[in-house]
Amino acid sequence: MMRPRQINPLPGYEPEMGGWLWALEEVRCLTLSLVQGVDQRTLDWEGPDGRENSIGSLLYHIAVSEMRWLFLGILRRDFPLAAGAGLQHRDGRGRLTPVLGVPLADHLVCLRCSREFLLEALRPMSLAEWRRPCSPPCREGCEFTPEWAVFHLVEHEAGHAFQISGLKARAARVFASRNGGDGLVVSMKGGAP
Repeated sequence: MMRPRQINPLPGYEPEMGGWLWALEEVRCLTLSLVQGVDQRTLDWEGPDGRENSIGSLLYHIAVSEMRWLFLGILRRDFPLAAGAGLQHRDGRGRLTPVLGVPLADHLVCLRCSREFLLEALRPMSLAEWRRPCSPPCREGCEFTPEWAVFHLVEHEAGHAFQISGLKARAARVFASRNGGDGLVVSMKGGAP
């Protein structure tokens, strides 16, 4: 029997909030399925010319962006040390921070921890707070609601999931051709979004 496609709000939150948080969890499941079984060479591959963001850099960026939106935007306070104070978002040229040589397991822990911080911080929030406009201290003239910030995190991660899917597929082709076409080097579990 086919399961109906429906939104199942996360329990423990106002239903309107829980629906968006369910969407956030769904896109995280997609991201995790795409990186399942990815080897270190694929995780660190920066495209054929070495100028693209690697999958590892994108995973780091997803987690850091989640923390930046939560703490600097929604909560409007500095990162607590446990959330990774001092995380670098971009390098000196404005490019995403390159993260190479970090095992997939470490990226997965980082993603899990960032999500746990976000979900716990939003749990006590009322619906009125969820919809109250706020402006982050670092961006004058920019107002948004926590609801919009979570929407943005959903679309942000979905976009990077698509990017990860493409990088993974291209890396598999490049590595297979370098190995004389003897098969794929990368597990292709978790197809394109």
